[in-house]
Amino acid sequence: MKKTYLLLFLCIISFIANGQENCDIYTDSLCNLACKLRNLSSSFPQGSRRSQECLDSAIRLCPDMADAWREISVPYLKRGDFVTWRRYMDKAVALQPGRTLDIRGWCRFKFLRDYEGALEDLKRFDSLTHFASKHTGDGTYSLNVVMALCERELGNYSNAALYFSRGIDSIFYTKGKDFIGLFDFLHRAVLKIRQQDYTGALSDLKQQEKVCRNYVETSYYKGIAYRALGKQQLAKQQFGNAARLYKEGFHMSDVYCEMLDAVYPSDVEDALKQKPI
Repeated sequence: MKKTYLLLFLCIISFIANGQENCDIYTDSLCNLACKLRNLSSSFPQGSRRSQECLDSAIRLCPDMADAWREISVPYLKRGDFVTWRRYMDKAVALQPGRTLDIRGWCRFKFLRDYEGALEDLKRFDSLTHFASKHTGDGTYSLNVVMALCERELGNYSNAALYFSRGIDSIFYTKGKDFIGLFDFLHRAVLKIRQQDYTGALSDLKQQEKVCRNYVETSYYKGIAYRALGKQQLAKQQFGNAARLYKEGFHMSDVYCEMLDAVYPSDVEDALKQKPI
C-alpha cells in the first residue's frame, strides 16, 4: 500500500511545473525524484497530511536531503512538539550545518528560550559562514542581535553589548537605519536599564521611536528610565502614554511566542501605582 501511494505521488509529479528547486542538479535518479516530491509538498498547506507525506517519501528516497529533513520538522515546531522537531532538525544540521545551524539556533532562542544552546549554534554557524548581516528566517533580527539577547538573558552584559554593537551600530554606519531591526534599539535599551545606564537607555529609546513610533514598550521603558533618574513627571507621562497605546493595540506581539521585553497592561498599571523613588 505504501509503495502504491508513493508511486501515485511520483505520477502526479510528472504533471507538476517547475518547483522551488531545480531538481536537475541531482544526478541520482532517486534523489531527483525526492527533490520533486519535496517541491510538490509546498503545493499543500504546511503541516498537512499530504505535505508531510511528500516530505517523508522524499527522505526515504534520498536520506541525505537536508532541506527535506528541515522542512518536515517545521510543523512540529509550530505545534509545540519540540522533541519531534529536534529529531528531524538535528538530522538536517548533521547533513548541512552551514545551511541549517542558524535556523536551529534561532528556533532554540525563540521557541525554547534555550539561550546557551542558541549561542552554541550561532557561534558555530558564524565560524562556518562568517555572517555579517545574516538575519533570522522571519527577518525580525540580525543574528548578532539574537546573540546579544542570548548573552543578555544569561547575565553576560558585556558580551551582549558587544553583539548589540555589531548588530546595530555597525549596520547603522555601513548600511543606514533602514537595515536596523524593528525592535533592536528597544532591546538594547533594556540592557542599558539593567546596567543602570538610564541616560544611554533613553538615547536608544529615542532612536527606537525613529524606527517604529507609538509602541507601548517604548513609552514604558522610557518611563522606567525617567523614574530612575528622578524625573517623576516625565515618567508618569510615559506610563500614561503606554496605557493609552495598549488600548489602541500598539504593542509587541508574535503569533507563536511571547516576545522578549514585551509589556502587558499589568506592567503599566503597576508602574502607574508605584510611588516615586
